[in-house]
Amino acid sequence: MLREGRSTVAQLADAIVKSDIVLIISAADVILLEVIAPPMSEAKFKLALPSLLEEQLMCDPAECVFIPLAKHIAKKNSVRQSDVEHEQTAISQMTPVDVGKRVVAVVQRSWLQQLSASLFALGARQMKAVPEQLCLPFDGGGVGAKLVEDQHEGCANVALRFSPVQGMGMLLASHQSPLERLMELVMLAPVNLISLQVPEEMVAVFQPVLAAHPDLDARINLHVISWKSTLTSMHVAELNLMSGLNTAQKNQIHWKNWRWPLALAVTALLVNLVGVNLTYWRLKSEAQALKQQIAQTYKINFPKETVVPFPLEQMRKNLVLAKRRAGQSSSDDFTLLLSQFGSAWGSMPSDKQPKILSIEYKQQALTVLVDGTLNQDQFQQILSVSQLSLSKLNAGSWQIRKIK
Repeated sequence: MLREGRSTVAQLADAIVKSDIVLIISAADVILLEVIAPPMSEAKFKLALPSLLEEQLMCDPAECVFIPLAKHIAKKNSVRQSDVEHEQTAISQMTPVDVGKRVVAVVQRSWLQQLSASLFALGARQMKAVPEQLCLPFDGGGVGAKLVEDQHEGCANVALRFSPVQGMGMLLASHQSPLERLMELVMLAPVNLISLQVPEEMVAVFQPVLAAHPDLDARINLHVISWKSTLTSMHVAELNLMSGLNTAQKNQIHWKNWRWPLALAVTALLVNLVGVNLTYWRLKSEAQALKQQIAQTYKINFPKETVVPFPLEQMRKNLVLAKRRAGQSSSDDFTLLLSQFGSAWGSMPSDKQPKILSIEYKQQALTVLVDGTLNQDQFQQILSVSQLSLSKLNAGSWQIRKIK
């Protein structure tokens, strides 16, 4: 659906949010200049533009943005027919630009930055800007023109398009009559036919003037401004003025659009943090209570012990000592382990027994160093009768441990 109307930027805030914006920059604010393109890459050519166009500007090049048009601009006779049959109507009229020349759009940097920043602040996602003169309809048979009276500035804004890649814009004085405006327009395009677009209310002003001056009527075809034709021409223009700004086309995060997802994420994070901390404190309290209970039980059974840093380990050691004093041995005691190992070793066939070099008791397990090859599967089967396990540590070193 195509709609048109007048409004301030602030009033369009709701429409700008989450939208891709295309700006038509007034022709009077954009200059299209020709420059001879040196034999260099596209990236180096863009960097060299301020120096190449410095003599054609009346201001500091550092204050401007330079955007070159596409490379395929050339004379009609330099373009092969086989390459442009699908673009015949658009390319066939590119006669005013010589081979080796490029058209460059120049616009004031600070003004463009201010415009883009204000729209991005209102929530725009992506932004593209094209010159007004390249958005005028152009059929190759004359000059496209557009004239709009600016009531606020008290002047008239004129845009002209001479070719698919060339155009200009200027402001006309406020005190001019309709005849003077048309005469000045004819002087800007003295040879070609002019297809002039004006607002609907201005048609009745210019038609009597053209009827009274046949020479002007023969040169000027009057039309009402058509946004449909403007949009069609705008899509053909391969130019984006915003690409000259380092920050204009970057995707920006609009926190206003993400406020509810972020709020839900923060709420979920807080709930999880509270839950984790509550679980931690509950488990910590249970651990402290269990530790106190173990310490109390230990003190009851061993009242002579006054210092109880590790009650569980101390109780295990005391139980082992108590069994030894009573003539009992634990399942992983050195004497018992060595006895069971010796019994298992003796039950092996003598021809399959390697030579024992050393036996070490450490960490409730026997470490046996042998010289030769030990049949692990056979010896493990013998040890399993005594509930012992066999594991290989390295070459010739084996560990025997009680199965818990």
